[in-house]
Amino acid sequence: MAATVAPQAAGARVVIFSLKDECPHCKKAKTLLEELGWPYQEISLTSYPEKRSDMLQLADRMTVPQIFIQGRHVGGAAELQELTEAGKLQAMYDAEPSELASDPRLRRPEYEPRGDAKLPEAPPEPEICIGGQRLAYPQLVQVLLEGVEVKDRSKHFGLKTIKRCFEGSAFLGFLRSKFGLASDEEATQAAQELLAAGVFSPADGAGAGFSDKELYRFQAHTASANSPLNGVRKWCSKDGCLIETPANPLGVVKRLKGQLSKILQPHMDGEGNIDYIAVAEDPAFLDFEHATAELQVVDLATLPEPVRRAFVINLYNMIIPHAFAKLGIPNGDLPRVAFFDGVCYEFASGVLLSLNDLENGVLRGNRAAPFHLKRPFASRPDLAKTVLPVDHRIHFALNCGAKSCPPVKWFTAEGIDEELRLVAMAWVEQDDNVKVDLERKRLSLSKICSWFSADFGANKVEIAKTLLQHARGNKKDQMEKLLQGDFALKHMPYDWSTNSKRAVPFTEICLSCLVR
Repeated sequence: MAATVAPQAAGARVVIFSLKDECPHCKKAKTLLEELGWPYQEISLTSYPEKRSDMLQLADRMTVPQIFIQGRHVGGAAELQELTEAGKLQAMYDAEPSELASDPRLRRPEYEPRGDAKLPEAPPEPEICIGGQRLAYPQLVQVLLEGVEVKDRSKHFGLKTIKRCFEGSAFLGFLRSKFGLASDEEATQAAQELLAAGVFSPADGAGAGFSDKELYRFQAHTASANSPLNGVRKWCSKDGCLIETPANPLGVVKRLKGQLSKILQPHMDGEGNIDYIAVAEDPAFLDFEHATAELQVVDLATLPEPVRRAFVINLYNMIIPHAFAKLGIPNGDLPRVAFFDGVCYEFASGVLLSLNDLENGVLRGNRAAPFHLKRPFASRPDLAKTVLPVDHRIHFALNCGAKSCPPVKWFTAEGIDEELRLVAMAWVEQDDNVKVDLERKRLSLSKICSWFSADFGANKVEIAKTLLQHARGNKKDQMEKLLQGDFALKHMPYDWSTNSKRAVPFTEICLSCLVR
């Protein structure tokens, strides 16, 4: 059983530079230290981003975690695990402190984190009155989801199956029973109001009005590939929108990301792996899904370029775990194509943008996705104003959920260029992404540099020179020597495994996605 320790113990023998929340390697390292019963002082680069320069000076590495024991640099989570398995860690812990142990750079600042600018508050929820009971929209939806029988139903003598639906007559019976309505007429009027509010919709092409003889589907059950993940509710109705346009769309995404992170944390184990099935069943997940509907009124074309770039990167990185919990995780090339082409969010004017649209349409200057023949917006000229100039560094910022993806970080509009510079340096630093073999005259790169080669250069020399811009120290020297002559270019295997402890499989296939 793990010992209870004081992780933030001042003067602790162990110091760890880390990031909050979505850093599985940080989680793994801290879990190991806690199992050993060793207090540690954590310096969060999320809370104190200015300490990154100290970490770089002390460790000469850009990635986290970076761990020091008695002032001696251990490395990251992998090195900590290796030392443990080799039986060498205890000796480091028991050793006399090095001179570096008293270095102020290995101390967490005494002042409080400067904190973020105040995030925009969620708009007040509208209340719906049924039978004298007033319930906020999400609360009412939860009551209906728990009380109304939803299942697959057959029509036309079993020739047609309507999935995840409920009968109009049964719905009226539930309303009368739950809310004390006196008659079917009163229940029908309430059902009509809920239909108009977008709580549910016809499941089989029924007319505009509510009928007790038709089948209906809750809006919360409409999410699938090719339908918007943030469409669990309609932000706007015939009576207007909850808010017309958020004043700070990037702040809204940050609020939503924080909301999702709080849901993920209790379902994450000590290795940083997540039970996505439990996440989807968590009552707070439906609240998060309701909140994401606010993005239905964001118009990407109106956002200044730095805001748009940061907004799309951060949103993409949030959609991935949202989709993993809601729809499942693809395993195999064809399901992955369907996943990235189908998983989408809705924006202003009903515009649907998939993960591929966000990455390849907006962030990559409307270039064709890997293994696709057409540009994402080739037949959607109305989206031309959302397209940003190509910046190869976005590939070091986007996390598709695979273990070979770069870690998730938060990007700001005002600091986006510097933040992309730092993640590029960290990415190139890792031998899993860029590896130089001078003896064999070979440069081994992540598959990212193959799939998106046009973003890095027209040939192997241009690609190497692009990456050289972000190299430091010994790796920079090696790459410069390699470029003095001819060399072979190799692409390393990509690890598509995820941080999933448990998840449903995403099995849809979309062959037409490759050519449309």
